[in-house]
Amino acid sequence: MTDESSARPPSRRRRLALAAAAAAAVLVLSQVPYVVDATELAVRTRFGRPVEVVKEPGLLLKVPFVDSVTRLDGRLLFLDPPAAEFLTSDKKNIVVAPFVLWRIAEPLEFLQSLGTRESAEARLADLVASETGTALGGVPFARLISAAPGEAQLEEVVGKVAAAVRERARRDYGVEVVDVRLKRLAFPDQNLVSVFGRMRSEREQIARRFRSEGEEAAAKIRAEADKERSRLLAEAYRTAAETRGEGEAEAARVYAKATSLDPDLYRFLRTLQAYDRILDDRTTLVLPADSDLLRLLTEGPAPAAGKGRGER
Repeated sequence: MTDESSARPPSRRRRLALAAAAAAAVLVLSQVPYVVDATELAVRTRFGRPVEVVKEPGLLLKVPFVDSVTRLDGRLLFLDPPAAEFLTSDKKNIVVAPFVLWRIAEPLEFLQSLGTRESAEARLADLVASETGTALGGVPFARLISAAPGEAQLEEVVGKVAAAVRERARRDYGVEVVDVRLKRLAFPDQNLVSVFGRMRSEREQIARRFRSEGEEAAAKIRAEADKERSRLLAEAYRTAAETRGEGEAEAARVYAKATSLDPDLYRFLRTLQAYDRILDDRTTLVLPADSDLLRLLTEGPAPAAGKGRGER
């Protein structure tokens, strides 16, 4: 009986040891695999030294209790830095509010230079502000906002800022800057009056140019109309003169024909027409005795050839 009781405790100890060993093994094995999500990047380090950079999602292995995994956000990130006031080359103050689209391109370099997203956004905000001030300081205010076609260079300025930020962020921090844009371009309150006045003068200048162009076009149209009117009148006068000449020629022909048929009648009618023009109630006419006109007034028209005086 004493032998049985002395044999039981070692059996329990073995079971407890096996259970502890199994739990330890499960714990160790659970630390071996690790998962990198599709939206993540990872850096595996061993005693603080990097041994693997993971850019693709999947199930991976590490040495438990020796290796550590640092996960980073691999998605496209949005940075909205606060608006800042800058000075153009002609000493005009403007307020610019940019935004940045960026992602982590080199996880190891990012961890070594920045470490966290907050630190990265602070550095990017400073970098964007510095490059924006440099770019805006090299152009006059009129080149940023202008109503005249082809004068505004705001897109070129923003493109230069984006290129400079993209290069420095990739080289120094392992960050890929996808794009830099301006969501707002405003003016300080103290400059609004002068800005609006300049914009109004630009619009008035454009309006004057349009009016002068319209007046020039109207003058050309009037000149063409006057030219066409003169041409039509000249053609009408020429046609009328030709028609009048043809009518007068026809009348002369008719008169000539009528005269040749009865010359005495023609002379008589012409004499009557002369009387009608020169004689009225206040006319005193002195004629010689042998005047045909006097004979016509006193004796009447001469008889036609071959006719007696009683046949008139």
